[in-house]
Amino acid sequence: MRRILVVDDEESTRDLLSLSLQSDGYEVLCAEDGFSAMEICANHPPEIVLSDIKMPGMDGIELLRRLKHLNKDIEVIMITGHGQMELAIQALQLEASDFINKPISDRALSVALRRAEQKIWMREKLREYTENLECMLKQATDEIRKRYDFEHHLVHTSMDGIIVNDREGNIILFSEGASRIYGYTREEAVCGLKVTSLYPEGEARRVKKLIYSQEYGGPGYLVNYETTARAKDGQLVPILLSAAILYEDGEEVGTVGYFKDLTEVKELQARLLEQTRLAAMGEAMAEVAHGIKNILYGMKLGAYMVEKGLIQGERDRLEKGWQMVRTNMERIARLSLEMLDYARGESRRREAISVNAVVSDVCQALEKRAQEEGIRLERELECDLPFIFGDSEAFHTCVLNLVTNAMEAFGEESVDKRVKVRTFVKSGRSLVVEVTDTGRGIAPEVQDRIFRPLFTTKGARGTGLGLAITQKIVQEMGGIVDFHTTVGRGTTFTLRFPLTKSE
Repeated sequence: MRRILVVDDEESTRDLLSLSLQSDGYEVLCAEDGFSAMEICANHPPEIVLSDIKMPGMDGIELLRRLKHLNKDIEVIMITGHGQMELAIQALQLEASDFINKPISDRALSVALRRAEQKIWMREKLREYTENLECMLKQATDEIRKRYDFEHHLVHTSMDGIIVNDREGNIILFSEGASRIYGYTREEAVCGLKVTSLYPEGEARRVKKLIYSQEYGGPGYLVNYETTARAKDGQLVPILLSAAILYEDGEEVGTVGYFKDLTEVKELQARLLEQTRLAAMGEAMAEVAHGIKNILYGMKLGAYMVEKGLIQGERDRLEKGWQMVRTNMERIARLSLEMLDYARGESRRREAISVNAVVSDVCQALEKRAQEEGIRLERELECDLPFIFGDSEAFHTCVLNLVTNAMEAFGEESVDKRVKVRTFVKSGRSLVVEVTDTGRGIAPEVQDRIFRPLFTTKGARGTGLGLAITQKIVQEMGGIVDFHTTVGRGTTFTLRFPLTKSE
């Protein structure tokens, strides 16, 4: 009778699972939290743990880590709720044997337990086989044949794919797990298939090169490398590959590869990404609605003043009201255009961009405004800069946004108003654009939100999309945008674009 531990902070769930598992012949222990579970595991070790993923105190992820540290052979099945796909993926990566969703169905529980039982059975048999290996080696030919049959059974019943090929790439072992991934029968693979045909064009050569490198486990090994397999029907299958060079008498004779199908994990990640995208879209729509409501309120107030001014013949009220209407019309037009810029797809234009030319154009366009506002606009441009590649109009928007923001960073108390734009190449690897101001700086409590769409510290003067658009464009061009700020002393925004050898 196997011992199973149920960990859940809900008593009703523990009672229900306990009754169901006892009727299936398990010895059942229960714990109301992770700490109680660890104490039970130390004194009465279970073979299987069924744990809720969300619990107060110690959650299921932390409990999983501690259980695997205590005994890596404990099989842990996680219970997840709606919207917890990210935690489920994390649990699988931490070697949970499976996960099931709430409300728990008998079929899902049965399948998860059967998988855990199979892994325990195979591990027990493998341990038994290993312990008796020395004795088996001393037995006659019949015993050696039994050993071979058992090894063969272990290889071909593995849930993961196992493939062995010789130095010429001929497949000499192809497990049933490999057949499930690739769609080839064992006979089809061994009788004529080359291992290169199991990958997209050129990927087999890359894998071979990585095995000899230091990058994934050291020379002769490849550990947990994500790549793509090409199945018999031409479909591409995401896999996690580990491999090792096989030697005989010090000479390389072949390669063994272990393949884990990542299709289900990738599907879970895609579902999580879609849920995150929808949540972000909802949050953005709420922010847009709030911003437009404020603008419409301003227009309504201005229209009221215009109406009263017309009725009462008060020209001052009429002009003030019309100014409010016009200002808010400009705000909603600017918000609409910037929302379109932010929502547009990635630009397909890729042209050589002279960074200094764009910076000079922006500075010249803002020179008059800078003089009127008492701001010294400076340029320090390194000569003979290499080109960067992308959409030149979009890059112009980036620089314009940053310089405009810098010019708006000064308060009434500011005395030394300076904005400086620098361009230079750093260490021969990246082209850098810096925009520095001596303004108020950015308050610590908002620094992690400045690139968030529709977040603004400018009140009615800002739309909250300038920096979000800048970040999006820079990332599309392969660069990064960052900033450094000191409250009361100013801010520096930095754009970095990597330089290729051809540049």
